[in-house]
Amino acid sequence: MNTVVRLKPRAETIAAPETAAQRRVRLGSHGLAWLFTGLLTLSTAILVAALVTMLFYKGELVRIGPDNCYIGEGPPNSVAFGSLPLTHRLIYCLVGVVRATPIIMLFWSLRALFHLYARGRVFSPENGRSFSRIGGWLCAYALSPFVCHLFLSATGYEIDKNWAHMASLQAFVLGLLVLVIGQVMQVGREIEEDREAFV
Repeated sequence: MNTVVRLKPRAETIAAPETAAQRRVRLGSHGLAWLFTGLLTLSTAILVAALVTMLFYKGELVRIGPDNCYIGEGPPNSVAFGSLPLTHRLIYCLVGVVRATPIIMLFWSLRALFHLYARGRVFSPENGRSFSRIGGWLCAYALSPFVCHLFLSATGYEIDKNWAHMASLQAFVLGLLVLVIGQVMQVGREIEEDREAFV
């Protein structure tokens, strides 16, 4: 006579029913992932349009002065960007890429984080790494005006000298906080994994 023994599945293989709070996080994260996808696309398109304009536009509607860049009429101490020598414009294209890359990568990292949340992965190791990347790109965004100022000052091509902003300091402090939160999340996850492995 054969005996059939039915074993219960392991607890971790049983999918727990989704709670109302988890559903709200998942649905909200879907929306935010789409938002950051749109912002990523928009910021990339703006960078490409700016590079094309800096390289090829010869009109008077894009100007640069000691205080800012202008679209349309600028103050008397501004010059048409298209009137600058090609070397000058190429250097400003490089500066544009350095200044825009942290913004683009910040949106990329936020999009990746909220995609994880939308898939129900809230406390995975990748979440902590995503937080750390977001903090790092915030710090890079905050430091990029100063780095570009040093580069332009050294080359003698600096026109817009208005680089120091309180927003950069705020972004740097926020970036450091987010970076540390990401590292704390990773450490917490490692502790949890060690506890689960302990018999």
